[in-house]
Amino acid sequence: MDLQLRHKILYIILASIMLYTLYLINFRNNILTHPISAAITSFSFFSVITIIIISLYPELLDPNRSLSKIDDYVVFIATSTFLIVSISLISGYGTDDMEYIFQALNYLFSGKNPYLANYYPYSVGPTYLINGKIASTFVYPPFSFLVYIPFYLLIRLTSAPGYYINIVNVIFDVILIILIYLEGRKKQDPLAVLSVIFLYLLTAIAIPPFYGVNSVIPATFLLISYLRDDKWGGISLGIASSFIQLSWLALPFILIYKLKNSKINKIKNYLLYFILTIIIINLPFVILNYKAFLYNIFTTDINTIPVGALGLTVINYAGVYQLEPWFFTFSESVVSIFLIYIYYRFFEILKQSIWIYPMIISWFMWRTLTEYFFLWIPLLFVTIYKMDYKLPSIKINIRKDIGVPLFILLTLLLSVGVYAHETYISTNPLKILNVQPLGKQPYSAILVEVKNLGNKPLNITLVRVSLPNNLNMVWNFTYTLIPPNSSSILFAYAPYYNETINSTVFTVEVYSYYYFATYKVNVSNIS
Repeated sequence: MDLQLRHKILYIILASIMLYTLYLINFRNNILTHPISAAITSFSFFSVITIIIISLYPELLDPNRSLSKIDDYVVFIATSTFLIVSISLISGYGTDDMEYIFQALNYLFSGKNPYLANYYPYSVGPTYLINGKIASTFVYPPFSFLVYIPFYLLIRLTSAPGYYINIVNVIFDVILIILIYLEGRKKQDPLAVLSVIFLYLLTAIAIPPFYGVNSVIPATFLLISYLRDDKWGGISLGIASSFIQLSWLALPFILIYKLKNSKINKIKNYLLYFILTIIIINLPFVILNYKAFLYNIFTTDINTIPVGALGLTVINYAGVYQLEPWFFTFSESVVSIFLIYIYYRFFEILKQSIWIYPMIISWFMWRTLTEYFFLWIPLLFVTIYKMDYKLPSIKINIRKDIGVPLFILLTLLLSVGVYAHETYISTNPLKILNVQPLGKQPYSAILVEVKNLGNKPLNITLVRVSLPNNLNMVWNFTYTLIPPNSSSILFAYAPYYNETINSTVFTVEVYSYYYFATYKVNVSNIS
């Protein structure tokens, strides 16, 4: 296929995905509630038309049809459109993470320690804990809020709404994609333009930065740490590690990559600046109160209610195969050790597979949010540009080097998994006997008959109602303490109208800390 034809096809693909995303954004949003953003999104249609015209008549931009120049124009149009549309779509914090970040900055500039403060989401839904309370502490490393300081000061100076700090997320999203594009451009690869698709297909739909998902920021610094062997690479790795714990999943693999792929003087400089960055960012907060800092940062998710659309946690909270929460920490740890061994042992073959391993480890987590998987996809795109398709000849003893470690891993996971399941089932005192919706659809209240199978009083901590299109509705309920070997009826009700039950089929989960029971309701079968 002619090289110019390939570029034209890629332009059409990009334009098609842009059009689909713009349509989907306006379809999801309430146009009447957000008329300005809807209008901007609608006018962005002409950016799509411009790219289509360029694909048909590239000589309009460059009579010599220089493909790299035309690519630059297309990328500029696509990224500029994304930037403008995304900023117009910012109408709230989107997540409690972003609201807590703004509150952390308020505490910081008031002379208070953000890691000693209490937090509450006033404008977004909270993250619920299995004890029925909400997450009210700041659990991310310091750079997760320090990076927003310039925009925070601008917001305070102009008295703009605090949620406009999401602009930082959008800017970093564009920076990330441009870095990926430039890396492909060095190789003169026509696929470099496809990196812009990540803006529209992945980030805009799956992990939208304008709705409070900030994982693109650590992803940007992880990419720089991967591409550079100098001090800026080390600084970037330190920043990413000081932003979010998710970056820690990639840390051992990046360090192995640098140790085995860089000259000794470069890796020394890289590690020096990595360590210095970690110290400079984190040490002040350690000195302020090391107990609060370490307790908040070095924590697991097992105190939160399990959520996710992929991963081992789905099998657990769907009731297919329930497990003790500690098993998720255990499996995550042993799988990490196994993958580190595999990557180190077969580095010459697997060196550019660096971003696959954090994705695999994420599958074993207690909570598997969307960004836990999609964060790594754009980074994988860069590894394609750096791949050496002439793999070195390495003698591999399949049985000894792979078979035995894999057998040990699977045996360990299966045996401990069976133990974790049997322990959970044998000690779970909860059983839902019946669920009765009250009134007519949409149901805003239900009666739940719960039995305590144990020999101790049972405290109900949380009621969760799930619909096919909403898995995480936490309802209010009357305080209930169930005596041993007895049953009680608890009254649960929707806290907001948009969390009422508008379906004939729904699922109710009742929690007592990490124990829970599930009951599926089909209203058409209720007499």
